[in-house]
Amino acid sequence: MDTSLTTSQLLAATTELLESGGYNSVQPSNGWASNSRVFEDPYGIVAVVAYQTWSDLAEKWPDAQGQLVELISAHLTRPEPKSWEGYLVLLTPSEAPASARSQLADIRYDTNRVRKLVATGDDLRTLDDVEQALLPLLPLQVEAQLESGPALLERLPTLLAERGIEVEAARTVVNAFMANESILERLHAFRSRE
Repeated sequence: MDTSLTTSQLLAATTELLESGGYNSVQPSNGWASNSRVFEDPYGIVAVVAYQTWSDLAEKWPDAQGQLVELISAHLTRPEPKSWEGYLVLLTPSEAPASARSQLADIRYDTNRVRKLVATGDDLRTLDDVEQALLPLLPLQVEAQLESGPALLERLPTLLAERGIEVEAARTVVNAFMANESILERLHAFRSRE
């Protein structure tokens, strides 16, 4: 029984992950195949192309790169930061043969024109593996486990006092920081009162 993923499943999982990560789907005007999707966020543009086989990916990825570069060039000016953040995600549910490992590495490390993320059947055993392939594009998931009690900034003057820094001077600095005021001016005013 073949349990490999389909290109449709890869595209659906990619779409769900990127949209939940803050990307919007873009409908390019023409020339994009049904095996591709385009997304953007405030910082960059991502084209995802899913190929049925490794051979297709190895042969056709330069065409997809060309389309992405044309899309970026047509809609963004060179000075815009977003024009420099183009990503081409190349996916295939088929495994790359051992003889293709060098070619696979060459594609991954080729940052000419746009950056490439490549995942083959070796990397994509389940739909959960799609997220792993897209991690460089997704927002960081930080799970903060804060202890109960005062916030770190509130505790900072006491912690600094253990290192020989005057508590009131540290409080002055923290208060200036919290008020988004000049720390140096506040500290100078504090020292002038002494």
